[in-house]
Amino acid sequence: MAQTWLSDDDLSEFLSTEAFGSEATFKSKTINTVFTNNYISITGGTVDIEGTYPVALCRLSDVTGVAHNDVLTIDSKNYVVIGIQPNNSIGTVKLVLNEP
Repeated sequence: MAQTWLSDDDLSEFLSTEAFGSEATFKSKTINTVFTNNYISITGGTVDIEGTYPVALCRLSDVTGVAHNDVLTIDSKNYVVIGIQPNNSIGTVKLVLNEP
């Protein structure tokens, strides 16, 4: 297993609601995430498209077995997982979300 720069306790503190985190529900389990709307810009021909998409940063250990089409609930709103971007070196995963 690769060495991580942050301990699991450090990640818990960073993701806590007292720091940057938001409480979420994943598979009936309450977890903490950093929930953001990432900016996207697509340049094309004569028209550029700009927008945002929701992303949740989580501890890998909190979302073990996460798969596409799983549901993450944040602030009573359901989001469907459409992308999974693990960072094994620090023990986190970015979940790219979509509002159904």
